[in-house]
Amino acid sequence: MKKIILIAGPSGAGKTTVSEYLTEKYGIPRVLTHTTRPMRSGEKQDVSYHFETDETFTQLHFFEHIKYGSYQYGSSREALNLAWKKSNLVSLIVDIKGVYTYIQQLGDKVYFLYITTSTKKELEERLLKRGDDPSKIKERLSGSELNALPADLKNYAHILINDNLTKTKSALDALIAKLR
Repeated sequence: MKKIILIAGPSGAGKTTVSEYLTEKYGIPRVLTHTTRPMRSGEKQDVSYHFETDETFTQLHFFEHIKYGSYQYGSSREALNLAWKKSNLVSLIVDIKGVYTYIQQLGDKVYFLYITTSTKKELEERLLKRGDDPSKIKERLSGSELNALPADLKNYAHILINDNLTKTKSALDALIAKLR
């Protein structure tokens, strides 16, 4: 059966690290998202994103989409089907709001993995280490509870505390063994 691992959590929790590990170790493709923003240096069409025009963007069937400034971003049914052609098990980094849509539309095909750390201090250190603006970090972390999943998503969430990468990888290995 086809499955999608939805990866969500606060900034700095390790969502991209987890997604990359799943791809590198298990060949689990990441569902590419769409954007209308221009390609940045080093990015490639259909590798980094599906880069769209405003016109092509409106022709897609989105699970979720959002507009930041004048650019649009979204995850589509078309991109999911492309990933499922490569593998019956795929992953997608998504925000909490997007989790609802996937669960509603795909039901038991969804495995929701919520990545977090045990402390806000750990998140702050990671965000500083990766070069985020210190004033933006404070803004991102202020008032947000680390494990604050909406109550109606707690039954769907598999929480992974990512304080130690070796332990996180072991937990992911056990997860993949169970899903395959």
